[in-house]
Amino acid sequence: MATASPISNLLFLLLRFIRLMYFLLARYGIDFTFYYHHHSSSSPSSSLIFHHSALYLQLEPKGHGDARRRPFRFEAAWLTHPSFKELLIASWDPAIDTRRALNKLEAVLRKWNREVFGDVQKQREAEMLKEFDTVREQEELIWAQKARETWIAHGDRNTTFFHTSTIIRRRRNRIEMLKNDEGTWLSDKSELEGLAVEYYRRLYSMEDVDQVVEPLPGEGFVDLSQEDVRALSNPFSEDEIVTAVRSMGSLKAPGPDGYQPMFYQKCWTEVGESVTRFVLDFFRTGLLPQGTNDVILVLLAKVAGPEKIQQFRPISLCNVIFKLITKVMVSRMKPIMTKLIGPAQSSFIPGRLSTDNIIIVQEAVHSMRRKKGKRGWMLLKLDLEKAYNRIRWDFLEDSLRAAGFSEQWVAWIMQCVSGPSMCELWNGEKTSSFKPSRGLRQGDPLSPYLFVLCMERLCHLIEMAIDEKRWKPISLSRGGPKLSHICFADDLILFAEASVAQIRVVRGVLERFCRASGQKVSLEKSKIFFSDNVSRELRSAISVESGIQSTRELGRYLGMPILQKRINKETFGTVVERVSSKLAGWKGRVLSMAGHITLSKSVLGSIPVHSMSSCKLPEATLNSLERLSRDFIWGSTAEKRKQHLLGWDKWDGESFRTSLVFGLEFFVVSIVLGIFMTLPGWSPKGPWSSTWRSVALGIRDVIVPGHSWAMGDGRSIAFWTDKWLMGKALCESPHTDIPGEMMLLKARDLWINGTGWDMQRILPYVTEETRLELAAVVVNTVTERRDSLSWSMVTDGSFTVSSAYRLLTCDVAHKPDMSLFFKRIWRVRAPERVRSFLWLVGNYGIMTNEERSRRHMGDTAICQVCKAGVESITHVLRDCPAIAGIMTRIVPRGKQQIFFALPLMEWLFENLGENAETGFGPWSTMFAIVTWWAWKWRCGNIFGDGKLWRDRVKFVKEYAKEMSRVLSKCGGGTNVNRAERLISWTPPLVSWVKLNTDEASRGNPGLASAGGVLRNGEGQWCGGFALNIGRCTAPMAELWGVYYGLCIAWEKGITRLELEVDSLIVVGFLKTGMTDSHPLSFLVHLCHGFISKDWEVRVTHVLREANRLADGLANYAFSLPLGLHFLDSVPSDLLVVLSDDERGVSRSRQVVV
Repeated sequence: MATASPISNLLFLLLRFIRLMYFLLARYGIDFTFYYHHHSSSSPSSSLIFHHSALYLQLEPKGHGDARRRPFRFEAAWLTHPSFKELLIASWDPAIDTRRALNKLEAVLRKWNREVFGDVQKQREAEMLKEFDTVREQEELIWAQKARETWIAHGDRNTTFFHTSTIIRRRRNRIEMLKNDEGTWLSDKSELEGLAVEYYRRLYSMEDVDQVVEPLPGEGFVDLSQEDVRALSNPFSEDEIVTAVRSMGSLKAPGPDGYQPMFYQKCWTEVGESVTRFVLDFFRTGLLPQGTNDVILVLLAKVAGPEKIQQFRPISLCNVIFKLITKVMVSRMKPIMTKLIGPAQSSFIPGRLSTDNIIIVQEAVHSMRRKKGKRGWMLLKLDLEKAYNRIRWDFLEDSLRAAGFSEQWVAWIMQCVSGPSMCELWNGEKTSSFKPSRGLRQGDPLSPYLFVLCMERLCHLIEMAIDEKRWKPISLSRGGPKLSHICFADDLILFAEASVAQIRVVRGVLERFCRASGQKVSLEKSKIFFSDNVSRELRSAISVESGIQSTRELGRYLGMPILQKRINKETFGTVVERVSSKLAGWKGRVLSMAGHITLSKSVLGSIPVHSMSSCKLPEATLNSLERLSRDFIWGSTAEKRKQHLLGWDKWDGESFRTSLVFGLEFFVVSIVLGIFMTLPGWSPKGPWSSTWRSVALGIRDVIVPGHSWAMGDGRSIAFWTDKWLMGKALCESPHTDIPGEMMLLKARDLWINGTGWDMQRILPYVTEETRLELAAVVVNTVTERRDSLSWSMVTDGSFTVSSAYRLLTCDVAHKPDMSLFFKRIWRVRAPERVRSFLWLVGNYGIMTNEERSRRHMGDTAICQVCKAGVESITHVLRDCPAIAGIMTRIVPRGKQQIFFALPLMEWLFENLGENAETGFGPWSTMFAIVTWWAWKWRCGNIFGDGKLWRDRVKFVKEYAKEMSRVLSKCGGGTNVNRAERLISWTPPLVSWVKLNTDEASRGNPGLASAGGVLRNGEGQWCGGFALNIGRCTAPMAELWGVYYGLCIAWEKGITRLELEVDSLIVVGFLKTGMTDSHPLSFLVHLCHGFISKDWEVRVTHVLREANRLADGLANYAFSLPLGLHFLDSVPSDLLVVLSDDERGVSRSRQVVV
């Protein structure tokens, strides 16, 4: 017997109501349309449309599709099921190929999902109350995964928001109609699918290009050093694979096999060994099992309301197991890309930013508008049509060899790029597949780096034409550098003198590059901009010769408007519009206040920041952004204004306005301008461009106080007056007055090769503490690397907006006690909405009767529950008899007197910091929950919710207990699994020697030392050292230990060395390098100098339990004088440790799995 569902009953009643309304409205000739959307997970596209006399009811989308064609997807919620790990262990077969093991597991999971896991909605009805929150977590993970909303990490348990986001995303991504090449609209499902498949099959094929072309000259790339070649060719390690796994976004879209990064991250203990073997087998054999590099193409619209298939961008969804291979390759390639790629290319190169290009283009356009004289300039803004998809594979292979990659690396890369099978995800279903014969896949971590290598060949052709005096570049200043081209991936801008002859040279270079690489310039989308002194006739002739339209408005470049006039509110009006439309597009009614805050921060932290990064936004624009954010947080709309409970200044202390401070990233590019700006008579007024004025106005306030120096050869650093030692200048706190002639000395002038600092000249003017700090720093006389400017506000010397913001606002920051108070709020183990409420309470931001009366919004300040006193915050949350009785039964008897006596802020501070266990979770959680419910009960009493409570105390205790259990389980969105492991020192391989080094420090920075030991395969002592460094940071001490360990090993004639360090940071420095601006760059370069010598060195990370002897030697060094001490035998106090290591004695440790 069939029973009607609630939705069916609702629709029946709704239809009767609509029909009645129709007769009433039609009688008076009123035409209308009614639309109803039902937000159901089972029928997410259900809708009902009633227009005039026609009625259309659709419970399932048109052409709902064949479920068999939908790709398998691993569900994140499966990981929360108690039987999942048992199923995985039983089903995973480590003996077979990983690809086959994944396929086998897929079949098992499909059956398990159908028979065991079941429908989450049904489980919610069937589970006991104790399991309710666990199931809600499963449901939320499913919808968060489908909604692709990563900004709110399981935060407010708001599955309604995720449901709505998913439905909106699916509707936005659904393609119902398109025009074909003849302009005819297609709506038939099979016709649309055939149109898409055929278009991308042709795009990735060689049908429209010459099969044989003239290769480009191989010159242009710099020769890789022996150190670079060795770094590339070192064997890949398990650590690199684990790092690649952990670096992936856990819920990123999976490839054809359906497994997301979360599966590997959470199940690494079970599958890690097989996956590691799979990846290392590829690098050993150079062969990929069939299907590993297959991809699914998803189509993202490049414009609003796309009408043609050409208006979509294909993004490749690659298998995670394949991306692991390319990710570890990218980690090896990154350090050498800065050497291979010239300064004209800014994308995907460490240390380069899109703002570099934006600033150059803005300055060029500004100069072109002021250009006078006979010689004019032209700027070509070129659009490369489907640039990634057109790269020829033979051209890529030729470019890799020209760049100096070994044949092994070329084979690896070409194996990854060539031979995949592609299909499209069309409205959720897989289409028929095809084999590409060219192109790079957007979505593969390796593709961006390969693409810029190919584009560098164009840069070489341009530089060759300049060397041959055929291409005439422009110069923005007298004696300044010549400017001919800049690139950001496929965004290409060319500069040359304005003449017909020059445009022919430019066209010839482009045509030669396009023939060789497969690229195609879209003449319709490209533009030419001329300087003001170019005649109309010449502009027309150049435009005709090139086939590119001349323009006076370049529009936008890399998302920024090319400024050709004074900046005003309208210049960045699109930024305000985008923020407004983004915030207005979200379903605010399904978000709590915590959700409003998080989303507002997310939008303000992404959309405006790019515009701010190269130009100071007008004050009016910033005010508009603030107003939009305030209104969204408090729920105000154009139709209905709502009361703002807090002033905007309250948000500053929580760093909320950080996103709105004018962009500061451009100082990375312009840091050297600080020298210019300190010149007498400098003024930001004058004929400056908007970009230059924005840079100039902030540099004195940020760069001068925030910069420091990283030691190199010591020739640029003023020893006494520059900030280079622990971020301070030595002249700021001298022991005694420093003579004038000494103040002019550079660091190199006070360094003696082979000895160190000239302490005889320095000591009279420095303290003992400074002497110890000097002992830890050396001048680099080995590699002659120059001194470099560094950013002192962060440890790695790299500029960040947040650190600059802290520097600018240090005088208006919260007092230390208030800062600690708010930290306590956000650390409480409670739902996000509870913490947001406590934050409002701490800012006196809840609308009690007392506050309503103060704002003239109410007639009385008396409590409406007890009628006995003023309803202040402490009254409503603690002292009102209605809540005081509950508090008395919850607060421990011995603490009740002080609990009811403290003023509000102290009351909150003390209770939020108390983490004693109550039997129902930590006291801070219990306190937060009961305070929140006190306010909810008060509001319910006033507004009459009519709910009867049997025992509120029992309810609050059980609620706090469940919240504590659930939140501790999910860890605030990150579930960290730990297991106990036995750790011991392991001897090196046969014919290898192992070097263990470690540091010891008493403060960071503080007194520091280092130690190291060399041992053979039997664990026997081969040499050691102890180093008393002086005063420095822990990473610096660690690097000193590595450096002297390498020195000693090299001097002993060791040819195969395993270096083990227990600092992940230092291992990262040694493997991937760092920028010259890092304060420790001089030491890393010294270590790299030894590693690149003619011997084999493997650097690995170990836990400290496997590094006990080196740690003991580092602590032993504190008992020795400053300097290096060679040890021919182990100190007597450490004999036991050496013996334990030889015998393989283990130590227990909890490790993340």
